[in-house]
Amino acid sequence: MPALSQHRESATLLAFPGAAHGLSSGVIATALRRHRLPERLAAQLLRAAAQAPEPQAALARALDQRMTLEPLNLDSARPILLIGESGAGKSAAAAAIAAKAGREILLLPAREGLARLRAGSLPPGMLVVMEADGFHPLNPKARGAFAALSDMEDVLAVGVVCATGDAEDVAEMVKALRFRRLIVTGLDRARRLGALTAAAAGGARLAHVLKGGSLENLYPDDLAAALLAPV
Repeated sequence: MPALSQHRESATLLAFPGAAHGLSSGVIATALRRHRLPERLAAQLLRAAAQAPEPQAALARALDQRMTLEPLNLDSARPILLIGESGAGKSAAAAAIAAKAGREILLLPAREGLARLRAGSLPPGMLVVMEADGFHPLNPKARGAFAALSDMEDVLAVGVVCATGDAEDVAEMVKALRFRRLIVTGLDRARRLGALTAAAAGGARLAHVLKGGSLENLYPDDLAAALLAPV
């Protein structure tokens, strides 16, 4: 999979066959099919990228209309609650947050952390990261319970989804669990970027992607370049 850079300025423009002849939409459509984006999302991106001669710039502009970026503020005293299905990479995300925070951090299971939060016994001045139990994405009771966690006001709930998952399932989960902020894991193992794109363009604010064990920022032009890069 192509590298996703941390900085907008580092994205490299690539030349694609037919771009100079107004074939941008065809190039983009082929790439979106290859990465198996949900059909509705692919159609929306194609409409937004229409009539543009250069594929990467057109797709980046279309993605920019749907992506909201909001990296985590790790200087905040507000506890972070990581929510995601079993195997989504919550523990890896927690470890990456701890490595990036540059301050004292306390990692707790969500049950213990929320109980201590309610009791007022969390240590002051320390960043607390809580990891919720995993759940099966087809369990409606679990979905309802974890969606309620996303609405808590005294913690920062962050959904964790994996880039190796099915794109349609990821889009549905982001909506069903009312994720407001997201970390996308598994980029090192993802052959296709449909799930990543569905997550990033699904309405939640994208905090970070997890790559090589580190939290990185993902910008629309970086994602466009990765989607369009030759196989």
